[in-house]
Amino acid sequence: MKQVVAMWKDEKNNLGVIEVKDHIFGSSFHPVAFNSGQPYEYEIINNLWYTTYHGARQFFRSKTNTYKGNGRMRKIGQEKEQEIC
Repeated sequence: MKQVVAMWKDEKNNLGVIEVKDHIFGSSFHPVAFNSGQPYEYEIINNLWYTTYHGARQFFRSKTNTYKGNGRMRKIGQEKEQEIC
């Protein structure tokens, strides 16, 4: 299993992007759908992957896509750091 390096969630915590270490690209980014019951359980959407965060984020902006993100994506784990600063 690949190691998750970073995670972003939309405002409703339904959709997001994860960054995982990849032996070929260094990192790969995957659009994901989160399970509502468990905060860190997710399913990679259509087995998609991108080489940049912006590429994966653009997936949710496609007009033909049934997955629509709600608001801005927030990086998980940075909330506490932002409150301290």
